Amino acid sequence: MVDILDVVLPIISLVTFAVLTIPVFRVIRKTQHRTALALAWFATAFLVSGAAVANLALQYYSLESPLPFLSVTLSDTPLSEFSSGFMIDGISVYMAIMFVAVSAIILVYSVFYVDSSKRPSERYFAIMLVLTAALMGAVFAGDLLTLFIFWEAAAAGSSFLMIYKKDPVSLNSTLKYLVMIIIASAFIVFGLSIVYGLTGSLNFWAVREALMTLADKQLLVIAFILIASGYAIEAAIVPFHFWLPDAYAASPSSSAAFLSALIDQGSYYVLIRVLIFILTPPDVLNWTFMLAVMAALTMIVGNLFALIQDNVKRLIANICVADVGYNLVGITSVTALGLTGNLYFFLMGGITTALSFMAVGVASRYGFRTLEDFSGLGKKMPLVSIALVIAALSFAGVPPLGGFMAKYLVFTAAIQANMSWLAVVGVLTSVLQVAYLLRLVNYMYARDPKDEIVIKEPKRILVPIFILVAAIIILGFYPQIVFNFIDPVVNQLPLIP
Repeated sequence: MVDILDVVLPIISLVTFAVLTIPVFRVIRKTQHRTALALAWFATAFLVSGAAVANLALQYYSLESPLPFLSVTLSDTPLSEFSSGFMIDGISVYMAIMFVAVSAIILVYSVFYVDSSKRPSERYFAIMLVLTAALMGAVFAGDLLTLFIFWEAAAAGSSFLMIYKKDPVSLNSTLKYLVMIIIASAFIVFGLSIVYGLTGSLNFWAVREALMTLADKQLLVIAFILIASGYAIEAAIVPFHFWLPDAYAASPSSSAAFLSALIDQGSYYVLIRVLIFILTPPDVLNWTFMLAVMAALTMIVGNLFALIQDNVKRLIANICVADVGYNLVGITSVTALGLTGNLYFFLMGGITTALSFMAVGVASRYGFRTLEDFSGLGKKMPLVSIALVIAALSFAGVPPLGGFMAKYLVFTAAIQANMSWLAVVGVLTSVLQVAYLLRLVNYMYARDPKDEIVIKEPKRILVPIFILVAAIIILGFYPQIVFNFIDPVVNQLPLIP
């Protein structure tokens, strides 16, 4: 039997380690083995939280007939208007496992990337732990209010990772991001108030049941527009995407890796939970065509802006925008295959963007920032270059890497849902993606370096990078490893064809 302690233990453990990180690092900083002790501290944090998530997953799947399980904190009646708490199902367990695993790898990279001898570093690491906890709270949320609180905490807290450099560019980008987040939050709160007025509840299943029997859906359409607009801003869906390239390009590479791999994927989860699980079309509201148009625009605009970039980090940031569109293709199809592809894309997209920012972060330490700077990088930094090439090929959907299977699933789901035109847009923009990524590879390998200075690549920081490289290759050859976690999610959705 799953109880409330099992659900909150992963969240509490990460928050506890985050609070303790500041005093612990004051002690660690005085020792000669700062890096080793910092790695040991964070390894302990993720082992504890990972064990808590594993225990939760085992208890949930040990049930004779695993169904969405709601642990209520304010009411003994699960679907009452006051039921506010946590819900465990296949998708929340899958996302929690992904968040813990990917966050651990990025934090290891951050320990090597961020100078832990400097005083703000302990707060930087603590915020990463808190944000991971907030994301897990969001995926375990059982009602729209709990989801909103945890998700907004994660979204707003991300600004601290963006502003770490404290230079004018990062300050300007973070301010732009915060303004957009405040506007998005206002839209979402207004939309939720309308939903509560229509249904008398914010519980996922109670809201869905009430909306299915709703006769007049004019107010629901208004609420949907407000909520969808709010989450579209936070997910960087075109035309609400302009904050993302600035924010990621101005952030430290460790921050950009964390935000692209975890915060971005969390925003897609929110869209899935709200659109598919609650506003399931056509039973509740038929929103698919509108989202399909936004998906097409996001794929086109993201790739076109990436095509004209000279700064490599900003190029990858615009690929993140394009990936939003590819993720939306899977959501729009509202099929079992689409959901499978979407959840697989979550993982592969997060790993690939994190890998890209991490590799570029190492190169930027030696002054390599623009395409011209990357001339001959394959000779000067061969290991970093190989990692970046693997990421580029996965982005482009080249088999047998993980990115190929992710795009294959979402495009096939679009065809299955009678949206072949959306799949065609996706394939054409992927061809465009191949063009500008091959241009990057051309600079690295087909051009001579500007000087003959020999660079000794830092081996320790390459360890987390090549863990992600291995993940892209292995999960490309053996996607069934991930599908074994995704299949229970699909089996719990009988309303999806």
